[in-house]
Amino acid sequence: MQGVILAAGRGTRMGNTEIPKCLLKIGNITLIDHQLSCLKKLGINDVLVVTGFHHDMIRDHLGSGVEYIFNENFENTNNLYSLSKAKEFVHDDFICLHADLLFHQNILKKCFEYDAQICLAVERNLREETMRVQIHNEKILKINKTIPLNVSNGNFIGMVKFQQEINNSLFENISALMQQKNFDAYFVLAIEKMIQKGMTVEFIETENLPWIDIDEKNEFESAKKIFTSLVN
Repeated sequence: MQGVILAAGRGTRMGNTEIPKCLLKIGNITLIDHQLSCLKKLGINDVLVVTGFHHDMIRDHLGSGVEYIFNENFENTNNLYSLSKAKEFVHDDFICLHADLLFHQNILKKCFEYDAQICLAVERNLREETMRVQIHNEKILKINKTIPLNVSNGNFIGMVKFQQEINNSLFENISALMQQKNFDAYFVLAIEKMIQKGMTVEFIETENLPWIDIDEKNEFESAKKIFTSLVN
C-alpha cells in the first residue's frame, strides 16, 4: 500500500498565511506529520507528497522520509492536476489524502481495511461546505459540490483508497479530463466519470469520529480545540 498526499494548494481562504496549510500545527504536531504518523501505523511508508505553494518549506520540514513531486502550475490548477502528477509513482493500492484534512486514526484504518476498488470516507451528517455525495443501494452515485442538500446523503471528507487494478483506469480518466482543459477541477470528477462508465464506488462511514478539513481560520481554531489531545 502507498500513500499520496495532495499538498500543492495555497489556501487562500486562510487569509495571508505564508506557510502551506499542511504545516499548520495542532498542539505540537503539523497536519502532515499527523497524516504521515497515521499512515505509518498502518504500515504505509511509501508516500508521495505533491507540493506547490512554498514547496521548499514542506521539503525542509519533512526531509528525505517521503517522495516529492512539484505541481509547477499550482496557482492555476486544482487537485485533479495534482493527482495526475502521481501517475508514475503509483504502482500499488494507494490512499490519497487532502493535506488539509485532520482525522481520527480509526477513520483511516477503516478505509485501509475496506475491500473495494474505490473506497471513499464519508460523513453522513451533512456539512454545507464540503464535497457532497449521493448514495443509492449503498454505493456512491454522485460526488460533487453542486448536489442539492435535499438529495445529498453525506460528505466526502478528502480520503479515498484506490486498488491497484483500477489505477490505469483512474489515470486514463484524469488524462482525458486534462485534455479537455479541466485544470481547475477536483479529482472526484474523474471518479464520477468512472461511475458513469459502470465502475462501482463504495464507502466507509466516519461514524461520528472527529475530522475536519481546514479551509478557513475559524476551522483551524476549532481544530486546535477539538484535536490537540488526539494528535498528541
